[in-house]
Amino acid sequence: MRRTNLLRLAVGAIALVYGLGALAVARGPGEFTTYAGSSGLAATLAVFTGFALVVAGLVTSLTRPAGRIGDLALVAGFVWFAPFWVGWTGGPPLVRSLGMVFAGFLFPVLIHVVLAYPSGRLQSKLARLLVSSVYLEAVLSSLGRALFRDPYFDPKCWDNCTDNAFLVRSLPGVAHTIQVMDVWFVMAAAGALAAFCVWRLVAATGPARRVLWPMSVAGLVLGATTGAHSIALSRAAEDPLDPVFLSIFMIQCAAVVLLASGLLWTALRARVQRRSVGRIVAGLGEAPSPGSLQSALARAVGDPELRLAYWLPDSRRYVDPHGTPVREPVAAPGRAVTALVRDGRQVAVVTHAASVADLEREIGADVRLALDNERLQAEVLTQLIDLRASRARIVQTGDAERRRLERDLHDGAQQRLLALSYDLRLAAAAAQAEGEAETASLLADATGEAQAALGELRELAHGIYPAILTEAGVGSAIASLVDEAPLPVEVAETVEERYPAPVETAVYIVVAEAIEDAAARAATFVGLSLLRDGDRLVITVADDGSERTASMSHLADRVGALGGWLVVEPTTVRAEVPCA
Repeated sequence: MRRTNLLRLAVGAIALVYGLGALAVARGPGEFTTYAGSSGLAATLAVFTGFALVVAGLVTSLTRPAGRIGDLALVAGFVWFAPFWVGWTGGPPLVRSLGMVFAGFLFPVLIHVVLAYPSGRLQSKLARLLVSSVYLEAVLSSLGRALFRDPYFDPKCWDNCTDNAFLVRSLPGVAHTIQVMDVWFVMAAAGALAAFCVWRLVAATGPARRVLWPMSVAGLVLGATTGAHSIALSRAAEDPLDPVFLSIFMIQCAAVVLLASGLLWTALRARVQRRSVGRIVAGLGEAPSPGSLQSALARAVGDPELRLAYWLPDSRRYVDPHGTPVREPVAAPGRAVTALVRDGRQVAVVTHAASVADLEREIGADVRLALDNERLQAEVLTQLIDLRASRARIVQTGDAERRRLERDLHDGAQQRLLALSYDLRLAAAAAQAEGEAETASLLADATGEAQAALGELRELAHGIYPAILTEAGVGSAIASLVDEAPLPVEVAETVEERYPAPVETAVYIVVAEAIEDAAARAATFVGLSLLRDGDRLVITVADDGSERTASMSHLADRVGALGGWLVVEPTTVRAEVPCA
């Protein structure tokens, strides 16, 4: 890496000499055959633009060595000066011919820089297709002109009308056709570039748009000026002294300077971002809460939609910082996925804006350690969530069995006892009619026993699971419970809405057992309140009995299985049960 950076610095020094030489040519023998030679302002702007590309390429390459966009900008800086050497009147034919060949690659390289921004990679198939086609056309056009274009026979010649060191055979018709096709192709490619830049800005998210806008605006202006240049060429021969061509050149220089500024701004932003990421751990504190690392990382990179997902190898799944299972993160339009590794193990996966480049490289060892710690915390939270879910399933299974038993008793044994009681009454009536008093008396006693057994069975079924709770809800079930209570119960507040069955069952059992416990402690009065507070049902049962000694841990387990809590005081029971 160090050798590569030294090579880049050497190339930058060569570019400085190369650009100054191009300026000397433009202000000397190329005064009438280059745009830079038309005026001092044009020369200053042209040279500044080329050097801006070189500097931006060097800074970007040294700041982000993993990306190729800096090297592309450096190449664009070299190619920018190629037309200067083409206009070197009286200069070496090989130099002018090489300049003519390389000048045709300026637009393809600039398109490549714009579309590869900010990562240095072409992210979409459309971008790859556009860049590949522009490079291919530039190769074919430059090769055709080099082999078949004799500048002396070109009626639209303006910068080099004498030299072509690569000429194999002079074919003016072929050269003219290549030139016309090149003009129209470049016009179409310029329109595609402008449209692509607009589409990227429109489709990008807020954080991505803040990163993309300098390069997208530069690409839009570059596409517009290149298209305007192609239209002007289709109507007249190019002339650097023509106000139309000169104005287009000036605007194009401004667009390329904006492009270079966008690269420099990105490099500066990446440096600031790296420092912000490096300071994350210091700002978290000793015991950060779940999700604080995700929030800090989102602020550091300027992406509020950034999400962390931790990989749990034991359970083979991803979870968020709070321990909640999530789907495996995947890339999406405008969003990228970066895997973070520590000691050869995948710790987390970050979903972030595609404009946030080199995130994996910018996260240092201390942040990775913090991520690993939060992953362990998330694993514990996941186990806690699984435990709560398991407790809830056990409670729900128990309640389902209670409902089944109540239904079986109601539909089976109760119905048989009821039928038996009816048959006994009929038999007693028949015996009485036939004058068998003793038999009638025995049948009457049996009928009473059957009725008593039926009543006890109904109470048993009601105790197992009250049918009214399923049919009418917890409000009606508690009203029925109050009516049958062994002591006065005053209901201050209650609810009429229906809630999930596990919630209604837990509330009913808490109230029932609190009233039963109050009666056992010789209470003479019970006050009951049931109300909804946000996403929770709050139950309060107070009495005037002796102090309670039982912990009611079974009620705490039931309520806790639903994510609620229970407070047991000497004469008060208070519970909160999630109901959303």
